[in-house]
Amino acid sequence: MNYEKLLNIPYKTYHIFLIIVTGVVIAFLILINIEVSDVYNTYGYIKNGSLVLNIPITYSDTILNGDYLKINEKNYDIELVSISNILIEPNNYTNYQEITLRINDSYPENIVVNASIYYSKEKVLTKIKKLF
Repeated sequence: MNYEKLLNIPYKTYHIFLIIVTGVVIAFLILINIEVSDVYNTYGYIKNGSLVLNIPITYSDTILNGDYLKINEKNYDIELVSISNILIEPNNYTNYQEITLRINDSYPENIVVNASIYYSKEKVLTKIKKLF
């Protein structure tokens, strides 16, 4: 499509084209202002009313500074109870720490739950800038 064809677009088509372009620009501006978090998914178990997680050493600091914890579609604040010493796995080259978090809800004892820890909340534009 060249410049002369753009000038000779019928009136109604021109308005539709303008509305589509405006809609895309507005959607882009809304998208870059949305805040998103990084997520670490893991499994843990309930022991004495607290959640026990085995977290790799590489994630332990970021998780302790996390925003919130999500278990079974319920959000909880991260309240640290205890951190164990480094647990060395001889066959696996990843070292772990056992982290115990307080949960203000009643779950059955020794039940395995899927836990998602949300941390590092940033705007989408900032995360895109980090990629490049």
